[in-house]
Amino acid sequence: MSRQKFLPLFLMGIAIVGFACEKVPVDSKIFVERYLTGTAFTRWPIQSYVNLQIKGKDTVLKDTIDLAVDTAIFNVDSKYIRGTDTVSFAVDAAGENIVFTTKPDSTWHIEYLRNSSFKLVHRRKETVNGIVTSYQIEQVFKK
Repeated sequence: MSRQKFLPLFLMGIAIVGFACEKVPVDSKIFVERYLTGTAFTRWPIQSYVNLQIKGKDTVLKDTIDLAVDTAIFNVDSKYIRGTDTVSFAVDAAGENIVFTTKPDSTWHIEYLRNSSFKLVHRRKETVNGIVTSYQIEQVFKK
């Protein structure tokens, strides 16, 4: 009998939490740009760098590099600075990808954004003589 008294209260609590956590639409492009740039000189240490190459079903290359000492800067002028290299970047309208102005241009997918970290992934595939080769590079930035 006592369990039945608390069931409506429990269900109301879940409903209140559900409505309180309702997502409000945000312009993702502006959010991502502000998140990356932060202040004028927000530094993002590169926690890990993974380079994968898969040919058919075989892993040809799996290279994991610890770059804890390497740091990148996304500044407010839409410039990406890493070491002595500086390139421009742009966030797409949906806020899901970053395009770096390199030769050739490279598009990186934003895998996730968290309070103090984010992950960028670059993927491409090529087919030669019917064999598909996949290339993937992952970088995790963490403050």
